[in-house]
Amino acid sequence: MILITRPRKNSLEFQKRLEKLNINSEIQELSKFEILKGQVPLRNSLILITSPRSVDYLIKTKTIESCKKNEFIVIGKKTTQRLKQLGCRKILISAKDSSDLINKSKSVINGRSEVQFLCSNVHNNELVRSLKKLKCKITLVRVYETLKVKKLKKSVIKNLKNAKFSAAVFFSKFSLMVFLELCKLENVPNSCLKRLHYICVSKRVGEFAQKLRYNVHYSSNPSEQAMLALIKNLKLK
Repeated sequence: MILITRPRKNSLEFQKRLEKLNINSEIQELSKFEILKGQVPLRNSLILITSPRSVDYLIKTKTIESCKKNEFIVIGKKTTQRLKQLGCRKILISAKDSSDLINKSKSVINGRSEVQFLCSNVHNNELVRSLKKLKCKITLVRVYETLKVKKLKKSVIKNLKNAKFSAAVFFSKFSLMVFLELCKLENVPNSCLKRLHYICVSKRVGEFAQKLRYNVHYSSNPSEQAMLALIKNLKLK
């Protein structure tokens, strides 16, 4: 059985895809999101979006109407498509991950660029540092809060301690850190955690678990399809 740690809506979709592979799973949300209220003036800046929650903010606050003429740099194919459907068609960069975004930004961003990063209280500091090295002015604009859950479900604790899970799937570094923190809180033995396969969407997500010498695997690219292919190749059940 595989533990899915995404927000519930995304987890349910992933669970259905695992079912088609005849793989059982259980869902454990590790974070919740709270979209902030009030419009933020985005001026004539480049808008950086790395999460679909930032698009949710633009829609909820109706800010989307005032920034359709802005240029965007975006991480995620689905997020890019969604922005285009909403009328934001000036997508300068659509990247698969932060490394890809930095590489593509070198020919687009310079010292005259002003970037506004629509983010949460939890964001990719490495990405911000890399953008600053391109000499652009970057401003963090908090548009949603990322909140960690306070405890694991009783069934998840039981299944962890009884070695019922063969693997756990992680799409964010934040989720992995919360998972390990809550396992410690619930006295889940380290021996149980070492039995797990940690299926991570990127090296950045899994680096901490790898330092602990846990069994970490990375997908070939940051997508659900690549994660599913990895699970299938590992013959996890």
